[in-house]
Amino acid sequence: MFDCRSGCLVHVSQFRELLGRPFVNGDVEQDWAVVEARSGVAFPDDYKCFVTAYGPGCLNDQLYLFHPRAVGGDERLRLESLWEQTSYAYSELSRNAPELYTYSVHPEPGGCIPVARSVSGNHVFLAPPDAGYTDWFVIVEMGQWVLLRMSFTDFLWKALRGELEVPLLQGPPTFEPVGTVEP
Repeated sequence: MFDCRSGCLVHVSQFRELLGRPFVNGDVEQDWAVVEARSGVAFPDDYKCFVTAYGPGCLNDQLYLFHPRAVGGDERLRLESLWEQTSYAYSELSRNAPELYTYSVHPEPGGCIPVARSVSGNHVFLAPPDAGYTDWFVIVEMGQWVLLRMSFTDFLWKALRGELEVPLLQGPPTFEPVGTVEP
């Protein structure tokens, strides 16, 4: 049985106090099996649990979260479409100014994986464990790359509460679903 409470300081259930009841609260195995098999990436449990619970949508009208089985909605919040767009854009940009793009992006080996995009075009990435760190962590690209050695749910909790050094989200916490998830 999959346990969505392991490995992070902030549990998905705690987000109810900020965002209300989850909108999807789906099946983690069903949501992630295909995308993990296709990509060869086993995502961190806390990230999968949050995305499965809340689904594709927008936080504070500022940050779009993508889902592996999202359909519909104006923003096309399917996770693999974000990967395609981001991979192409960052490979082109890094070719012209490699000093500004210090992290490789998936599908590059060991590349960080885009999981969210702000309305202004900034990205939130999950970075796989590296030689100096045994857990996944968050990288935010906002004109400069900011490495945050914390889990996805810890990052999201702090961002929604205005406790991050990076001003990614402003205003009271909200979540608006966008589109739906495949049956």
